[in-house]
Amino acid sequence: MFQYLDRRFGKAARIAGSLAFLLQLLLYSGVVLYAPALALEATTGLSRTVSIIGIGLVCTFYSAIGGIKAVLITDVFQSLLMLLAVILVIVTAAVNVGGVQRIWEIANEGSRIEFDNISVDPTVRHTWWSLTFGGFFTYLSLYGTNQVQVQRMLTI
Repeated sequence: MFQYLDRRFGKAARIAGSLAFLLQLLLYSGVVLYAPALALEATTGLSRTVSIIGIGLVCTFYSAIGGIKAVLITDVFQSLLMLLAVILVIVTAAVNVGGVQRIWEIANEGSRIEFDNISVDPTVRHTWWSLTFGGFFTYLSLYGTNQVQVQRMLTI
């Protein structure tokens, strides 16, 4: 993928893509190891350090033994689990507060429903501009310059 960037757009694009990938992977790896380690620490009583090392070793082991097939199977399982969790949260919330319409009303009362905010103020959290441009560069780094994602897509 980086070779393609170099041939198509030049050395500067390859270096920019490589740096974006390295930064994104560094930040991503920290979150991916830390978040489940917190859950493991809370449920088992293991120390956070032991949890992080344990999760890292288990993931490295099954990736080394099972290869990309194991990684893809884990991705599918994780995606299904997250989709099921989101549906369960929505259904539970809808039952608890009196339906999806009531959830929408509560969100609207709390000023959470904003589809038309086109402010150029950089201190405003979500605007059309920040979501469009921020989303573009986020997804470009995730799916355009991330060798891990490119490898998964080529494998599928």
